[in-house]
Amino acid sequence: MPVFETESPEATIRLGERIARGLKPGAVVAFYGELGAGKTTMIKGFARGLGVREMVKSPSFVIITEYRGRIPVYHIDLYRIKSPAEFTEIGLESYLTGDGVCLIEWAERAESLLPPATTIRVKLQVLPAGRRIEIIGWSEGLAEELQ
Repeated sequence: MPVFETESPEATIRLGERIARGLKPGAVVAFYGELGAGKTTMIKGFARGLGVREMVKSPSFVIITEYRGRIPVYHIDLYRIKSPAEFTEIGLESYLTGDGVCLIEWAERAESLLPPATTIRVKLQVLPAGRRIEIIGWSEGLAEELQ
């Protein structure tokens, strides 16, 4: 399982961009970390790597923001979701099995719905001089490719 440390928001964005280049339709990337850990920052890089030209912002108030890239990108923020019934209301399951890539902040709130075969987990942790980023569920080849 690859583990990286980044010293700046720009480095976190670049790492996300490099990882995203290998994503295919149907991929789900679940982001974990405390408030301010860099989830949205890293998602900006993922979106860039998927060909999104728009500015990516946290979708906290709208929950799901759709972007056009080389494949559709669905940025989902579950911070305000409080119950499993709300997942059905927002149509989360249809995004998880759709034709694009789902980038999910606060993914622990929907852990039981995440498809095991297509979910990559990204755990971010604040360090005194940057971020520690652990990637779980990606092929072993990625670690070598990103070094």
